[in-house]
Amino acid sequence: MVKHLPGCHYSDPKVTECIQKAAEEAKILLAHGVPSLGIQPLEPLKVPSVRLRQHNGPNKGLKYDAWLSDVTLKGLTDYKVNQMDIFPEKLKVLANISLPHLQMSGEFVILGHFQMLPVESTGKLSANFTMCSASIEALGARVHKRMVVRDAVVKLQCAGPLQADLDDAHSATGEMEMITDHIVQMHSNEIIAEVQPAVETTLAMVLEDIANKFLKHVPYDMVFPN
Repeated sequence: MVKHLPGCHYSDPKVTECIQKAAEEAKILLAHGVPSLGIQPLEPLKVPSVRLRQHNGPNKGLKYDAWLSDVTLKGLTDYKVNQMDIFPEKLKVLANISLPHLQMSGEFVILGHFQMLPVESTGKLSANFTMCSASIEALGARVHKRMVVRDAVVKLQCAGPLQADLDDAHSATGEMEMITDHIVQMHSNEIIAEVQPAVETTLAMVLEDIANKFLKHVPYDMVFPN
């Protein structure tokens, strides 16, 4: 991976353009993963589990605990870098990327209540996020003869309509199954929207992991030639 990407020096006046070019050229590599660096494929990104809790909604709204498992997210490597700012003296990178279409799938378990009705349901989830953008802030640090990313923050915004479905739902409440499934479907967009913070945290962790595995193989004087 290091051999195929341009080397970017922080002392280079065009370091921003260099890193932006490297990010664009890394798409195919990231999609398939880089086993030699221990980087797993990003297509799809696999998230083992997500825990959701909503107990503070409106009095007549759905209050629930939810567990999502075997979650996959497709479309992360279809990004386009819109803007990038480099602050060499602070070892700081700010970026904004477009993500035109993200697809999420997985399985869910929901326990809760809607007004006076118990809600217990399991099934499969699917969601489409469109016209998304992600703002990224990454902070680096010098550690001995290496550079590392010590912190990364990702904020995701999607301007397009959210299409969410909770399918193959089965309820443990027997005769209430049809009503329960209707309630769950009615609140599917609301439930999926609550996944966003977990996705942001996961993306930040993945970004840190990829960057640090890459930087581990970059010679110190390649990043800091002076």
